[in-house]
Amino acid sequence: MLKDILLALPAWPDTATPAAVEKAANIANFLDSHLNCIIAEPRVPMPISRRPYGPQLEKLLEERQSEARDSAIAQKTAFEETANRTGILSTARIIKVADGNQMSDTFVEQARLRDLTIMPFVADNDASRDMVQALVFESGRPVLVLPQDSQAGFRLDKVVIAWDGGRPAARAVGDALPLLQRAGDVRIVSIAHDKQMPDEASGAELAVSLARNGVKVTFEEIEKGKRSVGEALEEASAGADLVVMGAFGHSRIRDFFLGGATLHTLRKPLRPTLLSH
Repeated sequence: MLKDILLALPAWPDTATPAAVEKAANIANFLDSHLNCIIAEPRVPMPISRRPYGPQLEKLLEERQSEARDSAIAQKTAFEETANRTGILSTARIIKVADGNQMSDTFVEQARLRDLTIMPFVADNDASRDMVQALVFESGRPVLVLPQDSQAGFRLDKVVIAWDGGRPAARAVGDALPLLQRAGDVRIVSIAHDKQMPDEASGAELAVSLARNGVKVTFEEIEKGKRSVGEALEEASAGADLVVMGAFGHSRIRDFFLGGATLHTLRKPLRPTLLSH
């Protein structure tokens, strides 16, 4: 069951779009879940300068910190208005953090207490990607990544599962089961000849298992051709309302080494993607 959901929102400098926040609220409404919105307000770093810090630089720093504070308050207000309009159960609070690393740590700590974390994603943004990676690999919970240009509505007419028979993929399928059971059509996609899977771990066997859990599911094996695995999965997911996939990688003190498909997805996710590790 996914009854307690975290919405993780950085307050500054990059913020979630209103459509992404509304989509998160619609997901909570779809699942009849409580949505906990945590807005992380960072301390603005002192700019690097060869000159001694003077009143002008201090004033600039104060102005930027005020911008971060105002942004956090505005996001909290906007979220509460969205929650009231959609009729969901919700809470919202602002947490002050020292920097980007502490922001990620705060989100990870909060995510460990929830069933699912929703993270609006800023494409081609290192800070956004780092936060998603920290959540996926350190929280022990599934993460639903929302592209910043997501439409506000949410439906599950079509879901694609990227299946390679590995542990992360199995974890993702288990985490996503409450969503899969509500989907109109679920398609399991495997890349032919990408990994050698025994018959008992094949997508066809997974389809049988999911069908026993009430999921309307089919299985398809596709050829990669000259494409990367990430590109092949992206094309196979065209038109999907949700992609479910395992995140492959490991970390050493925040240095993440990602598998090819995971890295491709995190560069610029094109559709809502549930990631588990």
